[in-house]
Amino acid sequence: MRSQDDETMSTASMILFVTWLVSAPMSCEAQFMGPYIRTNLSLTVIVKYPEQQLTDHGLGTDLFIVGNGLGLSWSSPEKLEKISMDTWHKNFLIEGSPYGHRCQDCDGDDNATAVLPLDRKFEFRINTEAGYDMVGANYGLRLPVSKMSSYFDAAPTRYVYPHFFTFEGTSSSLNVSSDDDMIATRNWGFYLPPSFHENTYKRYPIVLAFDLGSSVLTLVRGYIDDLTVKYALAEEAVFIGSEDYRPLPNSTSGDPAGDRIYLLTPTVGVDWVCYDGDMYLDGCNGCIPPNVTDMHDRLIHMRDGCGYPQDIGGKGDAYVDYWIDRVVPAVNAFASGRLLTDRYHTAVGGCSLGGLMGCHALWTRPDTFYAGACQSSSFWWPTTVDAENGFDFLNVTLRNHTGPREPQRVYIDVTDLEDDPYYRQVDAALLAADTMVAQSPQFVWDATVTLAVVIGQVHGGFECLSRLWLYDGKLFPAQGGPRNPLTGQS
Repeated sequence: MRSQDDETMSTASMILFVTWLVSAPMSCEAQFMGPYIRTNLSLTVIVKYPEQQLTDHGLGTDLFIVGNGLGLSWSSPEKLEKISMDTWHKNFLIEGSPYGHRCQDCDGDDNATAVLPLDRKFEFRINTEAGYDMVGANYGLRLPVSKMSSYFDAAPTRYVYPHFFTFEGTSSSLNVSSDDDMIATRNWGFYLPPSFHENTYKRYPIVLAFDLGSSVLTLVRGYIDDLTVKYALAEEAVFIGSEDYRPLPNSTSGDPAGDRIYLLTPTVGVDWVCYDGDMYLDGCNGCIPPNVTDMHDRLIHMRDGCGYPQDIGGKGDAYVDYWIDRVVPAVNAFASGRLLTDRYHTAVGGCSLGGLMGCHALWTRPDTFYAGACQSSSFWWPTTVDAENGFDFLNVTLRNHTGPREPQRVYIDVTDLEDDPYYRQVDAALLAADTMVAQSPQFVWDATVTLAVVIGQVHGGFECLSRLWLYDGKLFPAQGGPRNPLTGQS
């Protein structure tokens, strides 16, 4: 049965339709000529590359472009016009229809005049003479882009910065000081992508990668190279991290690098100290029975007479401030100002306590971080005086930082083996992702939020690194496909 509201809406719709008919100067049949075809749309691609690199490799200074439409094909390189030192370009004149986009002024074979469907990106690659293909994923953009029509004086311009000869990145490190007594001076490692020394025009997004210090980078640098070179899953980025932690005296914390638990926790928690002995070595000199191996049960014994609580942790925000205010400028100076440090090019990530800090920094600093990766996160933090876990990120942080925020994206993972009933990492990861989606409309499943429960891996730093490929392409995804579909080159 139709309600009065339904009748009112129907009447209003009819009035609107009749008004449109009366105002139209001609009949509907005479006026409608079918879909509007957009013509004289323009797009310019500009290539920046040091031509000295070409001559050093015994090549001429011509560059070529191949692609999947707008007059380009993957099999027929087209020479770019060289317009100044280290600079080439191509202008596209485009026609758009409901079928897609095609080159408006092209003649010739089917490749030149083919329509690029609306559901496909325009993708292209740059080649040198002698057939050297660019390294990494295709360039890509979805058409139409804004301001393409002849109404505008200048065509929208897409700058690209290819490289051709370098397949391995480099790593280095710097000591960076702080005004904080505990943070003091720390060593920070950083990864520079393969193109860094070859194409000096290119600039890079940055990632705060907790625990990814100099020695770890030495071990995994080739794997990070593969993500942009071999697999072409992501855009190149500069990873900046530290593993420079210092042991703390009189601490029985399970983390042998004692002040890591200070620097990678956003709130103060409790560490338990034996009245006599050491909890891990001798069970507080026998106070904890040898058959008690469960951590929660051990802490209950500490609470009930074997030990006493002391504050620990809570320097995480100061540590992130230090990275933003001191570390990034230091690395950027080393990189001759080629880091992109605005929020849309800044990500944060880590594993375990680093995963906790990754999600904390992303959620509490939407004006600083665009993307985050939270792996096997210690959402259980902090341990409390009653020997329980406080889950502050879930119970406090997510509730206190609500409302509108700048666009962000987040990747959260946990393994099925991280199901200890005391730490509840699986439940906490699921709840964290669910809460983000519920609290902010800009977090949308599989668009800006990705959650993975990984099967069969234990909790560990190298296990987390083995999953880097799962999220690197979500933080700074490749613009196009991984390679030329005809040659297979990437």
